[in-house]
Amino acid sequence: MQISPWHAAVALTLALTLAAPASAQVEVRDGHVFVDGRPHFAIGLYSVGIADLEAVADYGFNLVHTYGWEGQRTFDDGEAWLDACEEHGLRALVGLYRPSVQEADFEDAIRRIEKFRDHPALLAWHTMDEPGYDDAADECLGVAIEGVPGREYMQKAYEVVREHDPDHPVTAVFCHFNDPELFIDAVDIVQADYYCGPPIPANWYAGTGFRGVKMFVDNTRKASGGEKPFWYVAQLFDFSVSKEAGNEVPDEWKRGPNPQELRCAAYTAVASGARGILWWSLSRAMSGEWHRDQLSRVKQWNALVEIVSELNTLMPALTSTDPEIIRTRDHVVSMVRPAGDDVYLIACNYERSPSDTILTIPGVREATLEMPFRDETARIEDGALQVHFDPLEARVYRLAADAEREMWGE
Repeated sequence: MQISPWHAAVALTLALTLAAPASAQVEVRDGHVFVDGRPHFAIGLYSVGIADLEAVADYGFNLVHTYGWEGQRTFDDGEAWLDACEEHGLRALVGLYRPSVQEADFEDAIRRIEKFRDHPALLAWHTMDEPGYDDAADECLGVAIEGVPGREYMQKAYEVVREHDPDHPVTAVFCHFNDPELFIDAVDIVQADYYCGPPIPANWYAGTGFRGVKMFVDNTRKASGGEKPFWYVAQLFDFSVSKEAGNEVPDEWKRGPNPQELRCAAYTAVASGARGILWWSLSRAMSGEWHRDQLSRVKQWNALVEIVSELNTLMPALTSTDPEIIRTRDHVVSMVRPAGDDVYLIACNYERSPSDTILTIPGVREATLEMPFRDETARIEDGALQVHFDPLEARVYRLAADAEREMWGE
């Protein structure tokens, strides 16, 4: 039987449609990110090249970023980078070319959006890093520009992205505590790069310690009415290296975050209600220029790998959409969240001093709790779990569905 040209064209179109991978459906609602209908907790890395994607996926990360997007007007390697992300099961942040965005010139952005909006690896569009609300930059990434204030270009960038791709959310990274309120209408997902280890002075960055992580989460929740998620961008380099030229750096600050500080930053974010954690950045974590010795760099990376493994273990709790209860007492932030029939209690002391405090699970009078990352158990008695926290200590508890428990009123 001879096939007509029309039938051949239809068959070819159908075959291409079936063969082409579908773009992920990404939605933000009720303070969560959903990918293809399932809640998504971001475990991410900034500045990841093609050569590192396979290893990054094997370590348990699920979201990546490359600076090729923001730094190059066209970024010819973008298609190959996204294809490699898809191959290794990674979601991606795609940035816009910063100099054009800061000039409120969106021709480049529209071309990039229309080219990549249907790529299966795309999770969200990344519009800017640390925008100044009232500041107009005259230089960006080594390019002289005639910028406009952040309050103008950020809102316009959001509108342009949503107009040309209504199916993927918009995100940006902020660095001031009031930025979530100022820019809340210009993003769907709030990120903040708050670097707090070691305890650097206020005129370098923020100076509020790990409590600042919780402040960013709280400010985002307040500004959005709980509707928009917060992702914490955590430190993975020696911040003092870049400050020595213009500051007299005390010896005790000449280091990057140690394993205890890395863990405290991550768990303060989780216990405060963050919906994702990304580390900045892989390129600096691997570069000797941003670490004072090889041993500290290796210890830092090994600690990060352990934290990422724990977060993947906790994924049932981190992706649960059941209501959570977040409390702060004795400078310990804690979150109680059901995950199926289990209940998780995640807590962290965000200060550099010890704390004796009480944790509770509403309704539970007596119960034995597992501690997933320690060979220990703990007891709730008379409705209270008495805990001594060392400085910056994080703890995770699980009330298993089959655990013996006594509820109030039974």
